[in-house]
This record gives sequence, C-alpha cells and structure tokens, in this order.
Amino acid sequence: MAGLIDIAPLADKEDKLEQILDYLEELKREFEEVVEEYESDDADEDILDVLTDALDALEDAFDGIQDVVMEQM
Repeated sequence: MAGLIDIAPLADKEDKLEQILDYLEELKREFEEVVEEYESDDADEDILDVLTDALDALEDAFDGIQDVVMEQM
C-alpha cells in the first residue's frame, strides 16, 4: 500500500528524516490554517482544545526530529 507521502526508499536515514521534516512543516502550516478556520467560526472550546493539542503534538514531533537531524550534522 502506497503512503500519502513519498520518501525515497534508498535514501539514508538522515535524508529520510529531512524529508519527513519537510512534510511535517507543510502539514503544520495546513493544520494551522484549519485551526484558524475553526477559531474564526467560533467553534466549541472543546474542539479547539483538541485541535490545538494536536497541532502542539505536530510541533513537538517536528522539533524532536529537527534536534536529531541537527545532531547528525
């Protein structure tokens, strides 16, 4: 089954992490826009809390992977 993202299968692990970072960064931007749309529509606070927590988790994942990549340099 093919994934939604295309990571070069023969790339070394550091290159794969960098590709994942690129995808995560794009995903974060898109997700931020969705959260902003919910905010502008005065969505229920519980929904906003869940979406904000999910966005924070994406940012934490991005930061963690970025730390690993920077250590490899």
